[in-house]
Amino acid sequence: MAIYSNLNQEELLHLAIESIKQGDHGVAISYLKEGVEKFADDPKIAYVLGAEYAQIGMFEKAELEMRRAIELDSSLHTASFQLGLMQLTQGRNQDAAISWKSLDALPETHCLWLFKTGLNHMVAGENELARKLLEEGIQANDFSPELTKDMRMVLDELPNDEINSEVDPSEALGGQAWMNAYGMNKSE
Repeated sequence: MAIYSNLNQEELLHLAIESIKQGDHGVAISYLKEGVEKFADDPKIAYVLGAEYAQIGMFEKAELEMRRAIELDSSLHTASFQLGLMQLTQGRNQDAAISWKSLDALPETHCLWLFKTGLNHMVAGENELARKLLEEGIQANDFSPELTKDMRMVLDELPNDEINSEVDPSEALGGQAWMNAYGMNKSE
């Protein structure tokens, strides 16, 4: 029997996010797992659980939950972006490009479209174009300070010129706290 069996979806998600803010991933995962058990059709709970699994390095579970979140709500673009970003950090560039396909439905001025396009150019070694798109994405991002912080870290890793400046995405992105549940870390 769950400790908080009388909590609804919103309460479980809120408590999980508060636990994430405190850095208490175990408690957050407990809330989220209870949320998944009680509300299996809630894409936000699945997404945040996936982000938490990624945060603690359980990437297979993270991928399963993020994919489930996307299946439940294909308009949850942050989950698609996060899934691709996680795959990119693992050197799975092709998988990331596939995960980001749904972001092509966004306007070319949307920060997630700009970020995924910039990261794809980074993978291709087109650092000048990658830098331009990532900077535009930062300017367009109006929903997640965590995402802006992460993309600024990517910019810091990009060489300033194209000559002999190929960037290994898993190195440029590796070791960072990329697995925030973008846009979800605020009380709503």
